[in-house]
Amino acid sequence: MMFQKVPVFFVLLAGVFGEQSFITEPSDVEVTPEHNTSLSCKIDNLQGQCRWQKDGKPVGMFTGKYEMRGESTGDCTLNIFNVDLKFDDGVWECQVTSSSFQTQDSLVSRQARLTVRVPPESISIQYSGSSVVDGGMVTLVEEKKETLVCVTRFSNPAPIISWRFGDNIYPSDTQENYTESITTKYRSEGTISLSFQQKHQGKLLECVVSHPAYLNGDGSANVQLDILYKPRVEITQVSNSVLEEMKGSVALTCLAQGNPPPRVKWMRYGESSPQYVETLEFNPVRRENAGTYVCSADNVIGNSNEETTEVNVLYAPKILRISPSSTVNIMVGNTTTLTCRADGNPEPKYQWFQLYPNSKAVKKRSMSPDLILENVSYEDEGEYVCEAVNSIGGENRAVRSEVVRVEVEGVPMVTNIMKEAVAVSGRDVSLEAEFCSDPRPLKNTWEWEDVSLPSGTEIKRSGTTYKAELRDHPDIKDCFISRLILNGVGQADSRSYTLNVQNKHGVDLAPIRLAVRDPVSMASVIGVVIALLVIFVLVSVILLVAYKKQKLCFKGSDIDSLENSKIKKYSNYNGVDVEQITPVKEKHSALPPSTKV
Repeated sequence: MMFQKVPVFFVLLAGVFGEQSFITEPSDVEVTPEHNTSLSCKIDNLQGQCRWQKDGKPVGMFTGKYEMRGESTGDCTLNIFNVDLKFDDGVWECQVTSSSFQTQDSLVSRQARLTVRVPPESISIQYSGSSVVDGGMVTLVEEKKETLVCVTRFSNPAPIISWRFGDNIYPSDTQENYTESITTKYRSEGTISLSFQQKHQGKLLECVVSHPAYLNGDGSANVQLDILYKPRVEITQVSNSVLEEMKGSVALTCLAQGNPPPRVKWMRYGESSPQYVETLEFNPVRRENAGTYVCSADNVIGNSNEETTEVNVLYAPKILRISPSSTVNIMVGNTTTLTCRADGNPEPKYQWFQLYPNSKAVKKRSMSPDLILENVSYEDEGEYVCEAVNSIGGENRAVRSEVVRVEVEGVPMVTNIMKEAVAVSGRDVSLEAEFCSDPRPLKNTWEWEDVSLPSGTEIKRSGTTYKAELRDHPDIKDCFISRLILNGVGQADSRSYTLNVQNKHGVDLAPIRLAVRDPVSMASVIGVVIALLVIFVLVSVILLVAYKKQKLCFKGSDIDSLENSKIKKYSNYNGVDVEQITPVKEKHSALPPSTKV
């Protein structure tokens, strides 16, 4: 029964209030991004519910973005906040639902276009009908009036186009605005005609676009001017006062000004092949660079005059050949030769150096062009360079070859080991040895009696823990450090321990003798301390007695004898007999006998 009464109720309401209709419908509007706007929609006798639709899809109400003013009073105007091109640009409709399903009085407004102001999607400068890349170069003829066009695309509304050159702003000579073929947005073209001079070479010409949708200044595009002018040639030579090969340098520059860029040509007397470069640079200079050089230039405007200059060269050593050229592999115990040949004037002397990259050490190995490595060991592995030296003007000139790498492979070799070690019973001790092996050792053990302890393992016997370790050498390639650590040694550990190193090429053994001593007893320590104290007391007493004896050296008879000597010395003083003068005893300090009073 309730469902049958509802339609009658709404029919009665429709009869009382009348049919709903539009008072105001939305209209087209243009909005700047991030601004607010509204689409007006007011309903007379509103009984249904207001709805908004954009581009055929319903739009929900969201506080702070889409809000209706007062639907309860018939004002369905839509307020749009912080307008955004992505979300708000399009065709909008205001819709009202029927007051009842029987009245069918729903409303749909006319379509309203909300256009978000759009700045140009692109700005470009065209010359001779072709677009120039922004910041690119456009070539113009000096003193000739040239026309450039600034083109903007897909803006709404059309922008204002002007030009900036140097500190000056120029309006476009003409500006044409066209509607793009598939949208209501605009294509605009601003044209300017100017003549330029050589002094404008490299300057920027900028198209400036003003549009209300730009929030932070104007848009722009620019081109760099390339002005054509005739070439001129001048030679400059920069060199040492004594032009010495491999030390001195010389740069011959042919300065050719002109545009289009002129082609510079260098020729040397006696040669038929030109070099088309602006600068001939010999750094370091060589003797084959000596001669007379001629420079000229040309472009579409014409040819320059010829200029000449002389180059005279002294030369220092130059490496001609190094053998082997890069790497030599050699077995332990074999022999190899490194050869170096150089050219120089005067005849160079040679030195071979061995480099140790890890430790940055350098070792001189030979002072002849051939370095013979005999009975090679792992110590010979490393990088080698040859140095050739001569003297010019009292100063040495040297050159070094490329690095030759010597790789040593073969049987392991123990290179450094302690012969003997002494430990205190109950303490810890470490036995250490260094060895080299390429390839890496297959076996690395410490051996004694019936024990063979591989590296990376440990055992415990008779209260002593034995641990074997193997580490890569921090400074030397293909070398290692092997340790046997004994924790809590005893007298039974006094013996010889042997390091056994083995790879696929062979084996090497190295013994270390360990001697274990008993610790010093406390009674012995106390005895030594007491003895030192006794010695200290005796020395103190002796020094005190000596001091007191020295202090008494001027008392008693010593003073009398001193007075008598004075009497004899001055027995006749100004004709007066000193014996008639009563002597007065003087005060003496306790000074050594050699001290003058």
